[in-house]
Amino acid sequence: MRRLGRTFFARDPEVVARALLGTLLVVDDGATRRVARVVETEAYGGLDDPASHAHRGPTPRCAVMFGAPGVLYVYKSYGVHWCANVVTGSRGAASAVLVRAAELLAPEPGPLRGPGILTRALGVTGADSGLDCCARGARVFFARDALGLADAGVEATPRVGISREVERPWRFVVRGHPAASRRPPPRC
Repeated sequence: MRRLGRTFFARDPEVVARALLGTLLVVDDGATRRVARVVETEAYGGLDDPASHAHRGPTPRCAVMFGAPGVLYVYKSYGVHWCANVVTGSRGAASAVLVRAAELLAPEPGPLRGPGILTRALGVTGADSGLDCCARGARVFFARDALGLADAGVEATPRVGISREVERPWRFVVRGHPAASRRPPPRC
């Protein structure tokens, strides 16, 4: 399994969000290795993106986003679900990509539809925020998949679950994949 390195993540968030589709998200706890193929992501632009946690600058919650690309930023959504993001761009850019959905491959196959379901199934929590996915021996990392989804169609849509900058087409999904989350109907 070839891990993704820092240069993969040191690009614009929308480029990384699209490129992460088909990669493997691996959580290795020693005795248990959970592997999921990423099928849905969302990009967040940092200081220039009002939907980003980093829009107003560094806070204790989002300080990790201002660090090195390839580091996990994990936060709790509505005090209920953990959401896993990976920092992108350069130090200080504060951009990141949310992993929204994946297809669990091991230990037991199944859809991980939605960021809260994904983190719960993989065992990712707030304790993982700040973990360097590019470091040798990291518990959580991304890897290239030999099979991948190279021939799959990618659909770019507006992001979901946000109230600002909703029109940006920065949600990337493998078109028709059964593990992708359902797109909510448009608001009236």
